[in-house]
Amino acid sequence: MNINKKTKKQIMSLIIFAGIILWIVFNYKLFFDLLSFIIKLVMPVIVGIAIAFIINVPMKQIEKKIFKIDKRKHRKLIRVISLTLSIILIFGIIGLLMFLVVPEFIEAINSIGKIIPSNIDWLNNLNKKITDLYPSFSNYIKEVDVKKIIEIMLGTTSNMVSIIVSFISNLLSKLLMFFIGFILAIYILLDKENLARQMKMLLSAFLPEKTVEKIRNIVKLTNVTFTSFLTGQCLDAIVLGIIFFITMTILKMPYALIISVLLAVTALIPYIGAFITLVVGAILIAVTNPIKAFWYVVMFFVLQQIDENILVPKIVGKSVGLPALWTLIAALIGGSMLGIIGVVVSIPISSVLYTILKEWVKDKTEVKQSK
Repeated sequence: MNINKKTKKQIMSLIIFAGIILWIVFNYKLFFDLLSFIIKLVMPVIVGIAIAFIINVPMKQIEKKIFKIDKRKHRKLIRVISLTLSIILIFGIIGLLMFLVVPEFIEAINSIGKIIPSNIDWLNNLNKKITDLYPSFSNYIKEVDVKKIIEIMLGTTSNMVSIIVSFISNLLSKLLMFFIGFILAIYILLDKENLARQMKMLLSAFLPEKTVEKIRNIVKLTNVTFTSFLTGQCLDAIVLGIIFFITMTILKMPYALIISVLLAVTALIPYIGAFITLVVGAILIAVTNPIKAFWYVVMFFVLQQIDENILVPKIVGKSVGLPALWTLIAALIGGSMLGIIGVVVSIPISSVLYTILKEWVKDKTEVKQSK
């Protein structure tokens, strides 16, 4: 039986694929260790690309709308100025939010501290009431092994020190990764056209033209989706934060600025962000005024409905087009890998993957139906 070249190639590919799968099954621990090592190795690059995507959004607008001089002649100068202004803008917004929120946050902590009893008389009174109601309670207290409790506390303290050291070490590692990624992002943005051209040449050298065209379309779709999502979501977050601040101020609710800023920041995290703001805001207000906390919850759900049914369709539109479950999963995975940057980046990337998968399934279905 004669076997043509195409069939031979398919058989070889199948054998190689089966061999790889078998190797992974029998060496799964080594495979996952290797995969973890590769992810850690390329993580600064992933962070750099993510930061570059974020900074590129305002940078493109500055290049297009501010500079009217010959962009071909002064391209490098325009790029450097636009990049610098974009970085100043982003960090300026973060700094402004910190400047507004931190003093009010400290004041909120002080207010809550004043409400909580400053002495332990209430604890003694509680102990007396319990003893009067349950006389056997005092006998139980006498039987408590104080020495054992101290030993447990010392052991817990030792564990706490270990946890704190681990937390600081992890934080420094994240900061170093962010710094390396930030520097890499600057290099990417300064020379993004040349990098795109070089990548295209590299792909053309090793892949068929049809595959290269598909990759180019995916990159374009990613860029458009990401830009639309980030600009739309940020604008929606700002508008919603302002509406919350005005409404809470009119209703004379405490901590209006903190809660409004928190909402604007967490609005980038679909579903989870709204829940965080709802819970934190309700607890803060309930400490000072439980009745206002109830009206805060009512106001929150009303304004959320206005946002979802009026603001989001008008501002964000269908730029992401990702089902709710996929959005939530993408935010959780992205956040666990890259923190807040991961949350921002994972949703548009997941939208691109979802769109590609949907088109692939549609094409496969049409081919089957045509047979």
